[in-house]
Amino acid sequence: MSMLNRGFDLFCEEIKKDELAKKRAEITVITFGGSARVEIPFTEGRDLQPRRLEAGGGTPMGAALDLALDQLDQQKQAYKEAGLEYYRPWMFVLTDGAPTDRDVFRTAAARVRQAEAERRVSVFGIGVGAGANLSRLADLSEQRVPVMLDGLSFSEFFSWLSASLGAASASGAFGASDAGVERAEAAEQIPLPPAGWARA
Repeated sequence: MSMLNRGFDLFCEEIKKDELAKKRAEITVITFGGSARVEIPFTEGRDLQPRRLEAGGGTPMGAALDLALDQLDQQKQAYKEAGLEYYRPWMFVLTDGAPTDRDVFRTAAARVRQAEAERRVSVFGIGVGAGANLSRLADLSEQRVPVMLDGLSFSEFFSWLSASLGAASASGAFGASDAGVERAEAAEQIPLPPAGWARA
């Protein structure tokens, strides 16, 4: 967890260096060590602060996925009610184990795949360490295979993520609805993760 926390600290620093990303990117962190909870509610990059993330207990990944999708839907609705446009959200699922709420996970994974198929979210599975179950992470996406961090350190990952959010924030791939976002994306080259995340 110390590597994860150092990486997240770096992410919090680097996103503030990008003039667009720090204003346009909103980040939420949902943890699922023991229970699924919103650790950091949606926060603009410029206001994002480091937080000590702790592991422990079971791994209710399914509950966390449901919570994440609910949070995204609520945030999009808030944008719509305020007359604001938005980008397609990126959901990164990091785990060093396997879901312990298996029935909930199966239903939640199907919900995530459906949201991805409807282009309401882009999903990225990341395994951390030898105990990470990539088969379960693979259940989350029909478009991207999960990857192991392996030689990629948390700091490098979060540095890449910050740069990618900066590039995406500079694009015009936003809209007032999911359909509007899809149309805007078609005219843009949106930066997404390395080739290891693309299905053949």
